[in-house]
Amino acid sequence: MTAKIPRGLAEKGHYIRGKWTGIRGETYTLTDPASGSPLARVIQGTKDDAEAAVEAAERAFPGWDALGGKRRADLLRKVAERLERAREEIALLMTREMGKVRHEALSEMDGAIDNFDFYCGYARALTGEEVALLPRGETLRLHLEPRGVTVALTPWNFPASTVTRKLVPILLTGNTVVLKPSSATPLTATRIVQCFHEVGIPPGVVNLVVGPGGEIGETLVRHPSTRTVTLTGSTESGKRVMQYASHGIVKVLLELGGKAPVIVASDADLSHAARATVYARFWNAGQSCIAGERVYVAEKVADRFQEKLRTLSRSLRVGPGWTPGMDMGPLMSTGARDRVEKMVEEARAHGARVIAGGKAPSGRVPPKGAFYEPTVVTGLADDSPLIQEEIFGPVLPVLRVEDVDEAVDRANRGQYGLSSYVFTRDATVAERAAKGLRFGEVYINRVGPESPQGYHAGYRQSGLGGEGSRFGLLDYMNVKSIYHDWGVPFNTEGWMPYHP
Repeated sequence: MTAKIPRGLAEKGHYIRGKWTGIRGETYTLTDPASGSPLARVIQGTKDDAEAAVEAAERAFPGWDALGGKRRADLLRKVAERLERAREEIALLMTREMGKVRHEALSEMDGAIDNFDFYCGYARALTGEEVALLPRGETLRLHLEPRGVTVALTPWNFPASTVTRKLVPILLTGNTVVLKPSSATPLTATRIVQCFHEVGIPPGVVNLVVGPGGEIGETLVRHPSTRTVTLTGSTESGKRVMQYASHGIVKVLLELGGKAPVIVASDADLSHAARATVYARFWNAGQSCIAGERVYVAEKVADRFQEKLRTLSRSLRVGPGWTPGMDMGPLMSTGARDRVEKMVEEARAHGARVIAGGKAPSGRVPPKGAFYEPTVVTGLADDSPLIQEEIFGPVLPVLRVEDVDEAVDRANRGQYGLSSYVFTRDATVAERAAKGLRFGEVYINRVGPESPQGYHAGYRQSGLGGEGSRFGLLDYMNVKSIYHDWGVPFNTEGWMPYHP
């Protein structure tokens, strides 16, 4: 059986100033990546739609800011209750839009709902500072206040959790928002925004514009009322956003590409490390910025570890996400599948050895689906595209090293620096690796996904700023320094004129 698209969802169109626009003008077709069949016709936004959304957010900002954190959190918790009731429905919607297997879709919904619980806890806990040890009669306060209109650009690979991970801290801290989801997964975002509408979010506080990026994205970022832009996407997309944002000196928060190394020491629990590595690589069909994209395994245990990877990878059940018992669904599109297939074939032509997978499955999946087998590749050089470029698909390259120090050195040579994984029983080795890895996240003897208590941020070309924790909230706020002289008489020592 397949999940049905909720009736009327695609016809809602944009959400601007508290109202749904409906379908009007140009549309485009969504395709189910598991079957290749059309799902729905969706509105294609325009520059005018983007401008109207930002203007609505700008008008709503003063009133939303004035409510205070407690009242904003009360509304957000009501949204979370609506999402909880719609958990199964939205999970199945994700499965149809981007292929995620049901178990992973439900897990993502749990994370999306948990973002409300975590961030709303700061409603009466987030504080500024007062500087101590100043001369008597003087004060200096560091005051936190919202930045204003925020544009949130979200990806297709986690169409629910990335939406709430952005919207909840943006809104809790008093900002208003225009959400532009990926054109590949607009229905999941539409259903989430519908929950905001149902609880009576004030008009203009949350706005939604759907359709392919291009003109819409540039208009949203360049609009003179936009004060912050948060993007989860590719590094190339991040560079374009930075160019657009420079026009108005707009703050940008970027979670971009990743190339997470998995380092397996000779003393690691190999069975645990192998299963963790398979999960980190093939979760969401490898379409994750924190996916384990390359393995550095100690030469002493490499043969045994590779065999475990091969056995586990071959045991994974691949099929449509709506089919019970599947471990991995399709890639997002046949184009994405073809790109992955080409990378593997080029590596094979240069001497790499494919020890598991390496092709599209046949006979067990819909013929027009974007499926590719879980694949393990060995015999690669450090300059291979499979080692240097983000694969974003179910392909796991394995390299051999003498020890963890060599692995850290080789892992650091790439352009990305988001997540990394280390497997060892030696606490000293683990700590040395954690401090040596130039990555924003290090997982030791475990895998992701990241927790909202952590600060999900990348180094180098993996991004700017981050999400999660108190630091993620502060990224959406201005810090204002307020100096005050309460002394009488006032201290004017050192002021002009300088002569007595």
